Amino acid sequence: MPRRDPTEVAGDPDELDVRSARRGDREQPPRQRRSFGLALVTDGEVTSTHHLLTQPPQELNWFDAVNTSLHGISAETVAGQPPFATQLARILALIGDRPVTAHNAAFDIGALRQGCVADHLDWPDLTYACSLVMARRAGLQLLSYRLPMVCQALGVTPGRHHDAGDDAAAAAGIVLALGARQQMSKLPDLAASLMVRLGTLTGASWVGCIASMVPTQRPAADLDADPHHPLYGKLVAFTGGLSVTRAEASALVAALGATPQAGPNKHTDFLVIGDGFSGHDLADFHTGKALAAAIANAKKAHIEVLTEGDLLEMLAEPVTRGERAPQPV
Repeated sequence: MPRRDPTEVAGDPDELDVRSARRGDREQPPRQRRSFGLALVTDGEVTSTHHLLTQPPQELNWFDAVNTSLHGISAETVAGQPPFATQLARILALIGDRPVTAHNAAFDIGALRQGCVADHLDWPDLTYACSLVMARRAGLQLLSYRLPMVCQALGVTPGRHHDAGDDAAAAAGIVLALGARQQMSKLPDLAASLMVRLGTLTGASWVGCIASMVPTQRPAADLDADPHHPLYGKLVAFTGGLSVTRAEASALVAALGATPQAGPNKHTDFLVIGDGFSGHDLADFHTGKALAAAIANAKKAHIEVLTEGDLLEMLAEPVTRGERAPQPV
């Protein structure tokens, strides 16, 4: 029998669109898949990758110019492709009963749930890990935990960023590399060693993949926020122009249990950089507005840099568990 690997299936979260988080205090903005990316892992190696384009469910069938410029998928690209339900069934058949991994799984699994609801499909049964959550828990002390940065730190070949299959393979490589560092060959053992709770999705409910240690210090923010959310108990600073006002951005993170700051200091956990900062070029993290964080980290601080897009993805999933709402008769 082949050895069980830390991750046996990896999915890609990047081929997704998200509408602005300004839609409401707790309302989750619509997300949808343009494509599925999957990498299968056997005996510690990626043995195959799959990239399937799909037509999103009708109520989610819109295209945002900014996201299209990132992943290159437009209405013309998916014209004539199989519908969401068909491609999801193909992906689930490949997955079988194996666990899955995605980089920023909260956003990815959220999009999967929304697509199923929009297409009147049952939520599939999945156990999943988040390579982003695991990387943050692994003591890498990175300036950013975006996929290319984590790949570079762990010696993983990132492939073509925003290509669904390549990003899935990169997510698999990250978890395999973390497994080697922790000397863990099984995903549950790796998660436990990093104090990470694996996520689960069933037909009626879901529980997110999170760092399992709940902050002991309560933030001067919304005390009813989910204490497992990655923003809960954190200090968040902003720099540069955002698509929302600074007051609106501060209110959004405070609603999830974070404390907004007037500016970054040695205690800051997240620095959100606006002015169109994309984080695609690794050199950008050592110049401009990110330079202050790099200098602070060199002095033993630990500030993680976020793009506005990174922040929107964190805001898109305000809770780490939930139940499917009943469908109208």
